Amino acid sequence: MMPRVTAAFLLCVLGVATASAADLQGVIADWNCVQPMVKNGRDKVLKQNRNCSLMTNYSRESYGLITRDKKFYKLDDAGRAWALRLLKDTRDKDDLKVIVSGDLEGDTIHVKNMSEL
Repeated sequence: MMPRVTAAFLLCVLGVATASAADLQGVIADWNCVQPMVKNGRDKVLKQNRNCSLMTNYSRESYGLITRDKKFYKLDDAGRAWALRLLKDTRDKDDLKVIVSGDLEGDTIHVKNMSEL
């Protein structure tokens, strides 16, 4: 009985430890376009796939953040709401640079705050 309790306790502790606080800077993009943008470059993907552009239709199901060092993270539902508010008021929706504060869990950011750079 004791080994099971210890194992369960360790799994709980490890699960909590996977989320860490983070402040990340990057560019907002449609989550479905993030991987090709990191691999091939944002400008190239925007030219080849107009569906990735946020200029005419910026409301998307989910968004990602691409950092300068070519890492990418998915924004949670709160992050989507933040992104929509900022996209609404910015002129160049394909180049919205932001700083995001939140908890990082795997490749997802649980957003607490987001502001335009």
